[in-house]
Amino acid sequence: MDAINRTSAEPYYQQLGRILEQRIKSKELSPGQRLPSESDLCRTFDLSRSTVRETLRSLQEQGLIRMIPRRGAFVAERNSGDWMLQVTRGFFESEVDGTRTVDTTVFRSGLEPLPREASDALGLEPGAAGFILERLRCLDGKPAVYSTNFMPPEVGAVLAGTDVLRGTQSLNQTLRAAGYQISSARREVAAVGAPELPARFLGLDVRDPVLLIRSLSRGADGRPFDYYRSYARSDVVTIAVEAQAMDGD
Repeated sequence: MDAINRTSAEPYYQQLGRILEQRIKSKELSPGQRLPSESDLCRTFDLSRSTVRETLRSLQEQGLIRMIPRRGAFVAERNSGDWMLQVTRGFFESEVDGTRTVDTTVFRSGLEPLPREASDALGLEPGAAGFILERLRCLDGKPAVYSTNFMPPEVGAVLAGTDVLRGTQSLNQTLRAAGYQISSARREVAAVGAPELPARFLGLDVRDPVLLIRSLSRGADGRPFDYYRSYARSDVVTIAVEAQAMDGD
């Protein structure tokens, strides 16, 4: 049985989250299945209730589970190929679930003057330098998403030497491990005609319809640390949002 490493510097809630995430990905916990109760998890792993609740909150934010008031936590059910926009997981994490193949090509990475759209979103001075990461994501061999991320220099610095820059590691996971945990994010989706560069990489004609997704992520201190602009082919990847009833609805 997996156990909590009491001598590790990794917080207990993250260790428990990793254990449960592995069980979900290995299908030991299948979609729709109820997770052990908070009390059972506390007893099994000898953890406090607050630690277990922090784990469940994090897993729900990542889209791995859904919490139903007075019923408990359940493994999230979703169609393979869905990109769940209301959760904090990125495209790579959403699609690498054992059934889909994501290939990433990195076209550009490094410090450059930010476009005005990005500097304004990140609260930086016009013309300020920032870290730019430009990538094409293919799903099962088909061009799916062309993305450009813009980050303050200190955030981009944590990517140096990582496999994110080689396209084989999750940007979201890497930033989380460095302390850049998404506390809130605003995402906008619009149907647009594909500009020339995204059209070329996505295998489309200029002005063919695509989905434009803009996202700004903030940490617990309210400061923005990642702004991205993505063009997605909706015939390859479905953009999904799951609605849940709130208490009192």
